Amino acid sequence: MFALGLLILIAAMAAIFWPSEKGSIGQPVRYSDGTTLTLKEVTYGTVHRYRSGGFRERIVSLLPRKLAAKYASRRDVLRTDRPSVTFWFDRRGTPAMYGDLVLCDENGFGIVGDYLMMRLDPPNSTMEGWAFEAWPRRQRTFTVRVYERGSRYGEATLLGEFTVRNPKPDNYPVWTAPPLPMRATNGDLSVNLFDLTAGVGHGSLKWKPALNPTVSQTRAGFRVERNGRPTKEWGIATVEASDATGNLIRRLGGTSSEPDAEFAELHPHLWPSESAWKLRVGFSQRSNFVASELWTLRGIPLTGTDLTNTLLTQTNLQGALLQYTGQQRGAGSGDDQRFNFRVTPGRTDYRVTLVRAVDDNGREATVGGSFEGAVYLGFGSKQDWGFGLRVNTNATSLDLTLALHQTRYVEFLARPQIISTNGTGP
Repeated sequence: MFALGLLILIAAMAAIFWPSEKGSIGQPVRYSDGTTLTLKEVTYGTVHRYRSGGFRERIVSLLPRKLAAKYASRRDVLRTDRPSVTFWFDRRGTPAMYGDLVLCDENGFGIVGDYLMMRLDPPNSTMEGWAFEAWPRRQRTFTVRVYERGSRYGEATLLGEFTVRNPKPDNYPVWTAPPLPMRATNGDLSVNLFDLTAGVGHGSLKWKPALNPTVSQTRAGFRVERNGRPTKEWGIATVEASDATGNLIRRLGGTSSEPDAEFAELHPHLWPSESAWKLRVGFSQRSNFVASELWTLRGIPLTGTDLTNTLLTQTNLQGALLQYTGQQRGAGSGDDQRFNFRVTPGRTDYRVTLVRAVDDNGREATVGGSFEGAVYLGFGSKQDWGFGLRVNTNATSLDLTLALHQTRYVEFLARPQIISTNGTGP
């Protein structure tokens, strides 16, 4: 008890005399409708609480981790899988168009990060926390800019900026990479990375500079060969990007296909001030599956009636159980029906592809969107998949052919180039 009391006394003294973070804390920015956003606090870790300036919260935050977890409030906790930096804002008002936070490196290059956001319960209901797992880490401070979105794609107005203390500055290693192009292989699959350009727009705008940092992406271009010959049978399924400071982004903004190349759109993406990025790219087969990867489920009724014979609704493929779990009407935009499946155990390196859908009149249904659920690991791990179909009029049932197949991964260490230093606001 004496040791605990001493720790609490030390923490109390630190809470009184330790200088609070200066800079932009308490500084507001104002939206066009008068809504204000005021930065109140910045926290770091995997468990985030807004301390609201209270003496008790400040003491608890300075205790060792185990003691802090014991005495901290259980309410209004924002948790992240990896250590994150969280910005706590006091928002007064509800703007017609919400904004984006843009994190800028030492060169002023700004990127909209991937974040978790939580609003607190009363009496702190105007408070919200934005947690980012990636941020510019080399300098002692970095800049956070607030943009207000416009009514059309790419429209954004810079409202203001905050200078914040970097919670993890360090003398990080510097990676070096050879110039592009570069090649990586996995079995009989060979992938050539010939393009890695940051600061570009989305979709058809990927060849031009982004209109502003809120829509900035990185364009990554690949040429794929199998057994030494160009192939369109394999496409980009996943991209994982990391840098030497510990930033890691697993989100893929989109993909596109050109006659001789496959492109990934990385959004959000890393900061190109880093001399090299590590890319782990997963490629998934699109066609020409082998028989051991295929399953045809026949006579699925379109009336919403569930199939009752378990033997007809599941099969074993590639060492996993693939199950048909039912359908939903109008589950996606432009889809008449969505057909749902589950893989048990969930396998992050395998994908389900709908190869063909034929109705009872012999006509093929149009494949719309697809849905890939999260992999629930641990006991009873599983992964859900869904496929939207536009079914022909007068059809009463469908035959569905699916493939459960393995993703192939290749890795690169490459230096990004910059199409534009998008640091200036409009």
